[in-house]
Amino acid sequence: MEEILTEAAVEDTALVLRCLGHPLRLRILDVLEKDGECTVTRIYEALGVEQAVASQHLTTMWDKGILRRRKDGVHVFYGIADERALKVLACVRQANC
Repeated sequence: MEEILTEAAVEDTALVLRCLGHPLRLRILDVLEKDGECTVTRIYEALGVEQAVASQHLTTMWDKGILRRRKDGVHVFYGIADERALKVLACVRQANC
């Protein structure tokens, strides 16, 4: 018999799933997985959304630890920090094949 998930594990995973439960955030992850570390400009241009909208969603994912960011001069680069996000993205792709 497998062990029952702990409350802490379930709560932590639920936070990640809630954060990734937005279509634009999943699309952002898709861009980051395919292109690697990207600037905000690259992301909003790739997705055809306003800069402010992309920035808001990037900040939300960064706040939750899903993304990492680094500054290089005036540019901010984002990358995937939490491998669970890639697993969620893989599930989304598999469900839509």
